[in-house]
Amino acid sequence: MSIYIRRLAVLALLLCPSVLTVSRAAAQNVTTGAVSGIVVDEQQAVLPGATVVAVHEPTGTTYETVTLEDGQFQLLNVRAGGPYQVTVALPGFRDEQRTGLNVPLGSALAVNVTLQLATVAETVEVTAQASETFSSATQGTASNVPQAAIETLPTIARRIDDFARTNPFIVQTPAGQDGSALSVAGRNNRYNSIQVDGAVNNDLFGLAASGVPGGQADAQPVSLDAIQELQLVVAPYDVRQGGFAGGGINAITKSGANNFFGTGYYYGRTQALVGDGIDEEPVSDFEDQQFGASVGGPLVRNQAFFFGLGELNRRSTPTGFSADDWAAVSDRAEGRRQDVTRFVDILQNQYGYDPGPVSEFSRQRDNNMIFARGDLNLSPNHRLTVRHNYIDPISDIGSISNSTFLFPDSFYQFNSAVNSTVGQLNSQFGGFVNELRVTYQRIRDRRGGSDDFPGLFPHLFVNIPDGTLEAGREEFSTANELDQDVVEVTNDLTFVRGRHTFTLGTHNEFFSFRNLFIRDNFGTYRFDSLDFFEQGLAQQFDYSFSATSDPEQAAEFAVRQFGFYAGDQWRLAPQFTLTYGLRVDLPRFPDDPARNPVSEELFGFRSDVTPNDVLWSPRVGFNYDLGTDTRQQLRGGLGLFAGRTPYVWLSNQYSNTGLEFTRLNVPRDADNRIPFVPDPSAQPTTVGDAATNEIDLIDPDYRFPQVIRGNLGYDREVGGGLIATAELLFSNSLKDIAYQNLNLEQIGTQPDGRPLFQRANPELSDVILLTNTDEGENYNLAFKLERPLRDGWFASGSYAYGYARSLNDGTSSQAASNWGNLYVPGDPNNAPVARSNFEVHHRINLSGSYRFDLRQLGVTASAFYNGQSGRPYSSSFSFTDVNGDGRNANDQLYIPASADEVVFSNGTYDDLLDYVALAELEDYIGQIVPRNASFTAWTHIVDFRVAVDVPLAGRRGLELAFDVFNLGNVFGNETGLIRNAGSFQQLLPVRFGGIDDETGKMIFDLSPLSVSPFTIDDLRSRWQGQFSIRFRF
Repeated sequence: MSIYIRRLAVLALLLCPSVLTVSRAAAQNVTTGAVSGIVVDEQQAVLPGATVVAVHEPTGTTYETVTLEDGQFQLLNVRAGGPYQVTVALPGFRDEQRTGLNVPLGSALAVNVTLQLATVAETVEVTAQASETFSSATQGTASNVPQAAIETLPTIARRIDDFARTNPFIVQTPAGQDGSALSVAGRNNRYNSIQVDGAVNNDLFGLAASGVPGGQADAQPVSLDAIQELQLVVAPYDVRQGGFAGGGINAITKSGANNFFGTGYYYGRTQALVGDGIDEEPVSDFEDQQFGASVGGPLVRNQAFFFGLGELNRRSTPTGFSADDWAAVSDRAEGRRQDVTRFVDILQNQYGYDPGPVSEFSRQRDNNMIFARGDLNLSPNHRLTVRHNYIDPISDIGSISNSTFLFPDSFYQFNSAVNSTVGQLNSQFGGFVNELRVTYQRIRDRRGGSDDFPGLFPHLFVNIPDGTLEAGREEFSTANELDQDVVEVTNDLTFVRGRHTFTLGTHNEFFSFRNLFIRDNFGTYRFDSLDFFEQGLAQQFDYSFSATSDPEQAAEFAVRQFGFYAGDQWRLAPQFTLTYGLRVDLPRFPDDPARNPVSEELFGFRSDVTPNDVLWSPRVGFNYDLGTDTRQQLRGGLGLFAGRTPYVWLSNQYSNTGLEFTRLNVPRDADNRIPFVPDPSAQPTTVGDAATNEIDLIDPDYRFPQVIRGNLGYDREVGGGLIATAELLFSNSLKDIAYQNLNLEQIGTQPDGRPLFQRANPELSDVILLTNTDEGENYNLAFKLERPLRDGWFASGSYAYGYARSLNDGTSSQAASNWGNLYVPGDPNNAPVARSNFEVHHRINLSGSYRFDLRQLGVTASAFYNGQSGRPYSSSFSFTDVNGDGRNANDQLYIPASADEVVFSNGTYDDLLDYVALAELEDYIGQIVPRNASFTAWTHIVDFRVAVDVPLAGRRGLELAFDVFNLGNVFGNETGLIRNAGSFQQLLPVRFGGIDDETGKMIFDLSPLSVSPFTIDDLRSRWQGQFSIRFRF
């Protein structure tokens, strides 16, 4: 979509009536739902004045209203879940009662009633005749995962992600070691919003791929057993929902009821429940156990309720590689073994340091979780909820790839403590419905060396012919702490006037951050060979230390974000509902970074700039009921969605004004001979004329990420209880991130045509400017056929097509890395738009569950299939700086048109063409390959679960269950494989050897091709089983 079309769409939104007014006000709220409908007689004439009463049966909470002149009614701020009993009464007509109803989170349950004339006093009772899909509130792109699905669908990790993947627009991708992230509609996972009970549960700082507090330790924000329902939103036109340019995941937690209930459970798996790998090797010993218990009930019947939960997670998993395993993936296996032995010998005998064993070892991952909630019906018109959640995860983190062997001492340990408290008051008075919510979240994260390897040693990278050996304290874990305090205040006021349901609201966030981060604080050395390492002469060196009186100089700053919104749901006709609204968000930074005059003098940008943004988000949506004899609807909308900038991207500007730290950066050069100093506390503070400062800047015109997004969907009942859906979704970037290094100047051109650079000011290293781009777009198309849960079974199938283009995917936390890790064919300050890291071209989902009785036992079998095209990856030069920008491995590969165009120091042109065929790059011969031009192979994963319910005395029961991840792998270890292209969606097939003095041609070293290019995700590529037992009462 061109910039002109985007501007026209934005103008149309701004000029529409939404300027005056929240969409789907009656239906959309992140913690509640609604019941709406129309009451008519047998001749379809509307019936005003009918009394509608809804009773939440577990707690006795009652909601009451009357139908309006057009026969329509709305019950607002209704507790999500159920079951509900809805009774409609009007003098002269028989009462009608609906039972077994469940109100979806964040949407409206449609209950349309036809009253019959009364001949005798009687009530007509109908069970569960209502619709969640076919509702005037259904307009945007969203789906719900009720408690029944959470308890039924297979899951090994017991993560929210395992259920979010049921939405065809939400993709679960691997992240870190055994963790996962969620990309919504092809967007960066950092742009998502995650809420629990209406409280922000994002990793607001933006370090965790999972997007939740404690996510770096692969923790969940709350126990799955505490969650009642999930809502997955992609394009909600409710302007109360904000803070995301990706998607939103809303969860509500369980509450007590009039009856006591509880559960105790155990989930466990060991190496005995894991299949052999592709090499037919069994997995090393490990165990993963979860113990938990919960209880809920009344304190005062129909008035006060409680729910509490405690859970322990204990996990020990193997690294997946020993030194022998790592050697075996190379053509020079014996040479690799000898290199590892020699490396350890040098460390132990020459430097007196032990990096840990070369055998496979286990990583620990533990978590303790406590949840408590109380609900109080203060009066028929006022309801109070208070809940608290606590987690304290700890995890050993690190990974070994086909090209890099990571010694145990380079693994790091991450631990976190997260406390979250929410208080919410729902009130009704004089025709108004009000929801007030106040939340506080306290997060303390610490990252450092593993307790098992407490030695202090600089970080080492030593190149061998076909890989890298890595040891010493991990470069980003020598001084790394993060404290976050978050306060939210939200208030929504909703009222009905005729055919309009108005909402006025405000959402305000107050953040306080303290971030200690000094990378390379022990020194980081790179050696081109084991010989250089033995001589103690490095070819690259990086070291950072505080330039202030505080050796642990931390960035401390606050953020205030104010949000205001207003909206209207306008029922233009019984068949047509229009929703429109306007939201405005104002992020403010009361603290300024330090002012460094150097950045102004040399580059024209001040270092004390912070964003000063006003984010306007108009939205409009509609629902058109097309049904006559067949239920069908057309729905859609258009709106602006503004997300937060992950605050770590802004903390760089507080930490790196050039005044806080001294950073020595000696780029790799084969001629460098830098003396290695093994003592972390005695690192050199000067090395020749090495650059000593990095400066990170913000463009004065920088704006938070914002997209314009729209959808058009069609839903239809097609018989047999099946619902078919077709939906188109598009997103276009209005503001997204872009980075430039101001300290570069072009000095020439390489033989392949790419520009050649050097530092403009050699006294500085990188001078990185955070700015914006309006380039980037996403298109998604989905088809879905589902049978909602009824009579003990449900089924669903969907196909989704995705197209995603971006300028910079923002995959790192550091400004220099977000700029330097962008794989570029030429000028890194003028990178072209290319395929996004988050594109999934094709995706098929199938899921289903069936319950049946076997004698006195209840058996439930369920399955989930996810088949998707591979992830995109880039082909780049291996750990060499081709364009002189000071970055290794970010230069895209050039494929010569003929063998005599370059000089091969190792390998042949035919070897290179073999790689070209493997990566399907034939169209780029004679060119520099664009970013993400290739795809890994399709993945096909089937998860299965079978559960047996054993009835005991009274209401008690026992559930025995077995979950299997990657079921297809049970029938062959080549099935269900997950292949990764390196650790960062990148293959490095060629090492650039410089320019040949005689011919002036580029020198290509193909030794990296001796290693298998793709890494098999060892644990995820095996079948895994998990046994569980649960006692209920």
